[in-house]
Amino acid sequence: FQDEFHPNNIHDKRGVLSMTNKGPNTNAAQFFVTYERQPHLNNVYTVFGRLLEGWEVLDKMEKMPVKSQTTKPVDPPVIHGVTIHANPLADEGIVYPDKNDGPEKYQ
Repeated sequence: FQDEFHPNNIHDKRGVLSMTNKGPNTNAAQFFVTYERQPHLNNVYTVFGRLLEGWEVLDKMEKMPVKSQTTKPVDPPVIHGVTIHANPLADEGIVYPDKNDGPEKYQ
C-alpha cells in the first residue's frame, strides 16, 4: 500500500506496535511490539501505534524463554484485551488527509 510508511512512524524505541504481512497483496498480517529500537525495520514493516501503558506486561513478554535459534516464545502469550486510545499520533501532528493522499505532518 502506498501510504503505509511515514518518516515519523519509525521503530525508534521500546513499545512500538508494528505490522508484518505474508507478502505483497495478501493483506494477511500479524503484529509485534518492539523491545528496543529497531531501525532496520523502518520502511519494511508498518508502524501503527505505540504502547502507552502495560509496560510491566511487555517486561514479562521480553523475559519469556524462546525456542532455540528463534525469537518465538516456547509458550506464546495470549492477549485477552487491549485498550485503543483515540489517536496518539495526532499528538505528534501526523494526519491522514484522505484515502488518496499519504500521511503528512502538520506544524
